[in-house]
Amino acid sequence: MNRWRQRLDELRGDGAEPPRAVQNVQNVQNSLPTPAFEHFEQIEQPTEPPAAPPPLDRAAATWREAEAPGGAMVEHGRASPREWAEGFARLDPDRPPGDVPPRRWQTFIVDVRGFLDSDFAAVAAALGWHALDLLGCDSGRPFARLDRAGLLWLLDGNRLVMLAENTATIETRTGARHTWRRKPIGPGRVLAWELAG
Repeated sequence: MNRWRQRLDELRGDGAEPPRAVQNVQNVQNSLPTPAFEHFEQIEQPTEPPAAPPPLDRAAATWREAEAPGGAMVEHGRASPREWAEGFARLDPDRPPGDVPPRRWQTFIVDVRGFLDSDFAAVAAALGWHALDLLGCDSGRPFARLDRAGLLWLLDGNRLVMLAENTATIETRTGARHTWRRKPIGPGRVLAWELAG
């Protein structure tokens, strides 16, 4: 969590320091019946300020894991919209809201962090995904009302492998793939960090 607060401080700063590229290196050991062990290292290297990215063509903006560059580089402040990072920094892994079991809440926190650190966050923003599409949930029963759950609530430790304008594909630990479709944003849905507040 401290790393996200640091990023927010950098985003709020005067911008005198050039952006840094961050290379995320993960070693994951999976076992089906027990939670996965994850080792995470972050390597920062100074870079020159990036050129403005070309606008994405919505029709061609489907992004698949197979198309991801090896050792993906994510620049500070460009991997996800500022609102998502600020909201994530407000989540407390030790205080699950409402009817969310503590272990499931912690898995959700890990899933959100992984999404924000991935290239999927920038793609989602470019495709017009709203924070409620990703992190939205029912205001009274966030865990029980899956019909109002955003994409990241449904990951549950599984992998996001494809993101398009209105759909996402999740691959389970067994290799099964499920397609999730964006829902219209309606009343009664709030963002995860609004539950914590």
